[in-house]
Amino acid sequence: MALGLFWMVNIALAVLSAALLVGVVGVYARNARELRSPLTLGLVAFGCLFLAQSLLSVYVYVSMNDQGMGANVAVPMLALNAAGLGGFAALFYVTWR
Repeated sequence: MALGLFWMVNIALAVLSAALLVGVVGVYARNARELRSPLTLGLVAFGCLFLAQSLLSVYVYVSMNDQGMGANVAVPMLALNAAGLGGFAALFYVTWR
């Protein structure tokens, strides 16, 4: 089944979130290697879990689309994804500074 517009936007936001998280996890991993602190290892785990969630979201959105779930499900998910992307963008900005 062809992807609906709202599901495509949800997938795009999830992929953007994943891209930001790859950068964040990279910085955290570098810091963990250099500092060897339990806090930095926790930050790596934190970032990896959110990265896995973002990537799994893509599969779930395609599955929801294939099940015929339309805008009544996709639009609320879009609001959640936009808020999450905003949070990850702020985290990315702070991490890279």
